[in-house]
Amino acid sequence: MMRALGTACVALLLVGCGGTVGSGVRDEGAAALGDKAAVSPAAAAGEDTSAAVPASSSPGTAFVYLLRFDQPEPTRRSVASDLPIPEASLRALLAGPTPAEAALHYDSALPPAARLLGFSVVRRTAIVDISQMPDTAAGSETEALLALYQLVYTVTASGAIDAVQIRVAGRPFGLNALAGGSSALEPPLTRADLSFVIDATTLAGSTGCAVEKTGAAPFSGTPTVTIVRPRADEPVTDLIQLRGTVANAAGPLVIRILQDELEVANRIIDEPCRGRFAAAIPVPRTLTGPVTLVVISPADDKRDGAVAERSLVIAG
Repeated sequence: MMRALGTACVALLLVGCGGTVGSGVRDEGAAALGDKAAVSPAAAAGEDTSAAVPASSSPGTAFVYLLRFDQPEPTRRSVASDLPIPEASLRALLAGPTPAEAALHYDSALPPAARLLGFSVVRRTAIVDISQMPDTAAGSETEALLALYQLVYTVTASGAIDAVQIRVAGRPFGLNALAGGSSALEPPLTRADLSFVIDATTLAGSTGCAVEKTGAAPFSGTPTVTIVRPRADEPVTDLIQLRGTVANAAGPLVIRILQDELEVANRIIDEPCRGRFAAAIPVPRTLTGPVTLVVISPADDKRDGAVAERSLVIAG
């Protein structure tokens, strides 16, 4: 179980602690969307804000990362539409699981009394100040690590935020604090910084790609990504079994699952892919309805990019 992660892992946080699993896959952040800074009225006025989700007659949609059997998992929520989605998502997280979620064994590593003291955004980095975090005494760091994961993944789920600077009652808090280092050196945290928290055993099925062979001729054609499976009419329940091909200068592949333009799951095949690829992506238990599967071969200074999309329906 994740809460038996152990102090040995925490001691290795600053050097990655298994940031990639043997398949070359790691859970990463969403692609960048938008660039507008936002400060809630209460935070701008220096007021103490409540963890409760504000009432709204026309709520938006967000994804909040809770724990289910000690594993982080996103749940879909309706949130206040008069706040930026990242802040509204954070407020929903601090409010804790709903009765329906609790009945499905969802819980949270964040203390029930934790309140939001401030929220602002500077250059796509959210600055989050909360009243308290779990105890970080030796031997109990795992709860705080899971809480960090929940905070960072919830705030970045919409794609509008790239990193999160966490403060506890005004004091910086992050991986340095968990490893016994100086909190004054805490950098903002991205999804990649916390990707090792996901237990590799939850990644069902095979995941990887055919890699470029040594001495292969440089790619000179038009870059393409093709999704072979699943087909648009193929039923999907608890696992997306992705199969496809990529024709491009060798590089990684980014896989995203979107619903209502929000990211609900992602994977990176961190290999020099050229040819066939495969990925098995677990479907969050609360996710149903139409989704968009996106496979991206990113561009860089040495190669052009390519994107393929497919519309799917997750059976309830």
